[in-house]
Amino acid sequence: MGESGLGPALNNSPAPGFVKRFQVRHGLGAMPAFKKDVISKADLHDIMRYMKSMKREEKLPS
Repeated sequence: MGESGLGPALNNSPAPGFVKRFQVRHGLGAMPAFKKDVISKADLHDIMRYMKSMKREEKLPS
């Protein structure tokens, strides 16, 4: 869920998607910024969808 990096764990944040996308693009604390030439708009969209699906799976009962 994102705890292994140096930056904040984005998926644990209750922030809405646009805030998380802003954080990816502009960085925060130890997290670097990832511009469009590093993570494309389409890739960022896919990453956000993946993170959202991981949160849903986390909430499903076992």
